[in-house]
Amino acid sequence: MKIRNKILTAALSLALLPGFVFAKEGEEIVTLGADLKESQKSEMLREMNASDDAKIIEVTNAEEYKYLGDVLSSKEIGKRAISSAIVRYEKAGSGLTIELSDNIRVVKEDAFINALNTVGIEDADIYVTAPGKVSGTAALTGILKAYEENTGKELPEDLKKVANEELVVQTKLSEELGDEKTNDIIYEIKDAMAKNMPKDEKEVRVIIENVVNNYNINLTKSQEDKLVGLFNNMKNADVDWNRMADTAVKYKDKASKFLNSPEGEKAVENTKSFLEKLIDFIVGLFK
Repeated sequence: MKIRNKILTAALSLALLPGFVFAKEGEEIVTLGADLKESQKSEMLREMNASDDAKIIEVTNAEEYKYLGDVLSSKEIGKRAISSAIVRYEKAGSGLTIELSDNIRVVKEDAFINALNTVGIEDADIYVTAPGKVSGTAALTGILKAYEENTGKELPEDLKKVANEELVVQTKLSEELGDEKTNDIIYEIKDAMAKNMPKDEKEVRVIIENVVNNYNINLTKSQEDKLVGLFNNMKNADVDWNRMADTAVKYKDKASKFLNSPEGEKAVENTKSFLEKLIDFIVGLFK
């Protein structure tokens, strides 16, 4: 999993858009849930190792509802904003790295990376945490708010909403299909749409069905509908599809190069060796 995140990070670091509003290098912004107690805020800052110069902004529960209310139930969102993050902006070409504390229990690094790729955020070191066990879905709202604070650029509302929707859809699909399969089909769908933008929802569905069929994945009607809804909304949002296509292609190239490298071949061999030993063990139980 860590290797895959490194691949994604390297891919994202190359996806630079001419004319794009880049973040201010060296700035450090902390986003804190507005419902944290003062003692919890201090605890979060210590855990993040935030500098004295870090800008601190707060994210309210109302803001979480604004961007997650259409894709999560009120029970899932909750009544208190406690998810927090620190974003350290790096020089252009550094890439995007995501680290999650043990309290982020559901959302994975890949889901954050994909959502941030959709928005166009890159070259940052991000750490996400909370004072207690949380899913992590609300943290993206704060990360996007930190980007706006850093650049002085307001992100389009439809883009922020679709990024949050992507985070939720990928997270739920990962729980059902697995992280690797879900991440691969998300990238493939983005790549296919960037190459041949669908005209309507029907064509979006055709693209998704073609991609999942290529992976021999059988989606339920509900799973397919969620993907269709997400990518239809993404089609209509203010997404830079040229940059998205570059990122998808570079992700696949990096993955392919890794698998063909000595390190990748060793990883595959280690996996095969483990499976062989596991099979031998299971067979031995029946002797």
